[in-house]
Amino acid sequence: MTESDRPDNAVAVVGLALRVPGASDPGTFWANIVAGRVCLPAAREDRADPADGPLVAGQIDRYERFDAELFGMTHAQAATTDPQHRVLTELTWEALEDAGIDPERDDGRVGVFVGCGPDDYLHHHVLRNDRVVRTQGTEQILFGNSRDYLATALSYRLGLTGPSMTVQTACSTSLVAVHQAVRSLLTYECDIAVAGGVTVFPVERPEYRWSEGGIYAPDGRCRAFTRGSGGTVPSGGAGVVVLRRSADLPEPGRAARAHIVGSAVNNDGADRMAMSAPSPRGQAEVIREALEVAGLTPEDIGYVEAHGTGTVLGDQVELAALAEVYGAATPGCAIGAVKPNVGHTDTAAGVVGLIKTVLALQHDTVPPVPAQPGDGPDAELGAARFFIPRQARPWNGTVPSRAAVSSFGLGGTNAHVILAPGAAGPTADGPRAADGPEACDEPRVAVVTAATPQALRDRARDLATWLDGPGADVGLGDVIGTLWHGRRHLAHRAAITLPPDPEQAHAALRKTLEEVAEGTDVPPARPEPAVAVLLPGQGVRLSAADAPTDRDPAFAADLTRLQDAVLRAGGPDLRDFSTWDGDDPRLLDTAVVQPLLFTFGLAHLWWLERRGIRPGILLGHSIGELTAAAYAGVFDVEDAAAAVVRRGALMGEAPPGAMLAVPLDEAAARGIVDGLPADLCGVNGPDAVVLGGDLATVAEIERRCAERGLATTRLATSHAFHTRSMDQAAARFEEFLRALRLSAPRTRVISNVSGAELTPGQATDPGYWAAQLRGTVRLADGVRTLLAGPCDVVVGVGGSRSLTNPVRRAARALGTARPPRIVELLGGSDQDVTLARHAALARLWTAGCAVDLAPPRPDRPAPLPRYPFADTRHWIDAPDTPSDDVGDTPHGVRETDPPAGDDGSAAPAAQPAPEASEIATVITEIWQDAFGGAPLAPEDNFFTLGGTSLQAAQLINVINDTLLLALVLGDLYEHSDLAAFIRRAEELAGERDDEELLRLLNEIEEVP
Repeated sequence: MTESDRPDNAVAVVGLALRVPGASDPGTFWANIVAGRVCLPAAREDRADPADGPLVAGQIDRYERFDAELFGMTHAQAATTDPQHRVLTELTWEALEDAGIDPERDDGRVGVFVGCGPDDYLHHHVLRNDRVVRTQGTEQILFGNSRDYLATALSYRLGLTGPSMTVQTACSTSLVAVHQAVRSLLTYECDIAVAGGVTVFPVERPEYRWSEGGIYAPDGRCRAFTRGSGGTVPSGGAGVVVLRRSADLPEPGRAARAHIVGSAVNNDGADRMAMSAPSPRGQAEVIREALEVAGLTPEDIGYVEAHGTGTVLGDQVELAALAEVYGAATPGCAIGAVKPNVGHTDTAAGVVGLIKTVLALQHDTVPPVPAQPGDGPDAELGAARFFIPRQARPWNGTVPSRAAVSSFGLGGTNAHVILAPGAAGPTADGPRAADGPEACDEPRVAVVTAATPQALRDRARDLATWLDGPGADVGLGDVIGTLWHGRRHLAHRAAITLPPDPEQAHAALRKTLEEVAEGTDVPPARPEPAVAVLLPGQGVRLSAADAPTDRDPAFAADLTRLQDAVLRAGGPDLRDFSTWDGDDPRLLDTAVVQPLLFTFGLAHLWWLERRGIRPGILLGHSIGELTAAAYAGVFDVEDAAAAVVRRGALMGEAPPGAMLAVPLDEAAARGIVDGLPADLCGVNGPDAVVLGGDLATVAEIERRCAERGLATTRLATSHAFHTRSMDQAAARFEEFLRALRLSAPRTRVISNVSGAELTPGQATDPGYWAAQLRGTVRLADGVRTLLAGPCDVVVGVGGSRSLTNPVRRAARALGTARPPRIVELLGGSDQDVTLARHAALARLWTAGCAVDLAPPRPDRPAPLPRYPFADTRHWIDAPDTPSDDVGDTPHGVRETDPPAGDDGSAAPAAQPAPEASEIATVITEIWQDAFGGAPLAPEDNFFTLGGTSLQAAQLINVINDTLLLALVLGDLYEHSDLAAFIRRAEELAGERDDEELLRLLNEIEEVP
């Protein structure tokens, strides 16, 4: 795009999607165009005589299918929604993905400008099914069928917050919608715009009849600009483009497929023979205006995508208008039309022509108009400047590299758009050179998400296949950046941590995607999951590798800040910790290890917070609880460092001792040390305790355990912590803390002393911290407290599983329906720590945490495979349509894949148990009609199923009318499970029967 194209007023086409006969994606569509392929049924079913009966119109794929779950719709809602609304919804999703835009995370407002064909599905299918109308209600039905709600419902389903407008100007609808979107962008009403149109015939094999003098072709073929052409061919079709201001792109033109540099819309008014007749004056005026807006002259245009219906009058008028404006310029302007390829897609015709022209500019190719059997000579084009290409040809210097698109509607609304090419070089649909070797110091994480487990597997499989094909030449950084920035983050997730080496990363990504494709279902991510963090105590061996400061400057700065605070408090110098080897004796010195654990733990808590994870609860072991208290604000950083230094020094001055892990419960452990000067240091589980004492005592405990066949483990400590040997240290520590300011915790912390949540009174009591130093660490009780509250993810900060394993065991023992995900922040002992930390972030993200994995955003999105929409048929049959290959659900919704039983047969409709009351039977059937899908269970919840307030009101009315009850909305809100609602209805029915009996008795008494 040059300066003369007025980049300040240009709008970039950054994404597109379409469905037309013969193609459901832009790549296939363009291949058909270049090959001159006619994709209408007449190309396969030659018809010579229109008297033979109806001719077959064009139809698109998936017109009756829809991914309801992806868009938060119930089966019944999807079935009652016009297929035009549904097709447009899926195409908008695809176009936004093609543009690399996730509206949930993009800062800009997204506007919607769309139109559709007539609402035949509503009148011939939905409203003729009394049961559907009764259960769904006319208001809810209109939301999914009326043109009034086409744009606004799309904005609702996709979360788009810009202006939402339905545009209806007959055949020119979608190009007028593009013009409206351009105006909205240039006046800053929105920052991104979705524009397009859709026409869908709600029958598998749409037909039309030819009549003499009509607009339809007598042979099922459209022969635009051919002498003897007899008319157009109606066809289903849909297209969507995503637009942005060209000035907002990261680099001029880099992410654009093409640029709209001018557009105009007008109406013929009364200057025509009839309402349905076109006017050459009106068409010529709209072309001139678009050129003026673009600041271009007729010589600048090298290709015109004409309206080109193939009707005698329509083609003649259009050619006359083109000749009037463009004809006097230098020869070398091609005229094309997409309708001979795919038919007249009515409200979608303009945007389909626009998409064809955008692709032509991208591929630097003048597209052909297909030559068909039975064609006459080319029509008289009205000027020597024009030619009709019958073969694809390079767009070279003899043809100006700008194009125009026309769309003219019955009723006289005309639209003309001027296009300039996007960035030179490889196309967005084709291979691109990798961005050099892509050497990277840090590991990277690739993410894949979907709305269902099956869609996740399908998406992973498609991506793995693509990486071995076209994706092999796409830079891995672009792939990772597009997956993160350019795709909606859905509930079912896979995150793949990749090594820095590009070849290893590519192989690892492909291998893991294949594993995901063959894997089993994983729990969906939860919005804002509750995160707990476990902090280690002494006995966990740290190494220099656990603190990768050389690769993380922010983490290094935090660690330095804490090390300096320890040093100011009179503690050890930890600043050279990165040089210590694993056998350094300082790693067994209590006065060193406790400050080391403190700095390490608190720095990692800050690191997690910096990456978007703030824990809701903390459980630390021994010194780990002080670290947790420092993070929670009980101590400020300087006081926390001083307390930890003092604690470590005091405990280090105690007599030497040892600690022993023993596989016994608390009572048995006390029995085995009977008569010995030993203490219970910790209770880690129902059969896991730690005992401690002086060296001789611990040796005796080992001997007693060996006699009973018990395997024991000595911990790597120099003292018997949490035993009587710490009495003096505890007393002196309490005295020290009285000089410090202690505050109530701002984050929940679990107490080692009680195993319950730390109270403000405990946190601010120096005596509590003395008891915490001396007393038994009740880790098992703390784990139960952790699991009893909201706890979706547990992060272990430490190089071992000494804290996370008790959580795993306790969750299994408690039979938790959905146990928390356990994430080891530092991975295993043989794993690179930087790689492990990235893997931990990846797992946290898959759980639903708002982790910012922060890959760079690519200049333009990688051309990844499309979303694998569920292939489910949602349909209400017209009354005269036989039901053959699919089974009907009670409300008339038909699905290709009904829920299957164990033998693969269709599952039966929801049926109450034989002893269920008539009320239960009726209510279950009405609920089933309202939602559709798999048979409902008693515990199914109205709102979890997707019920709305409008649907609730309709359901209450239907049940009351059917059962003669007086239920109110509050009954459903308070009893929203199916079983609970049935019980409430039965209660009301019982009260009604009692009142009826009393009324009859009173009448009897009044009889003389």
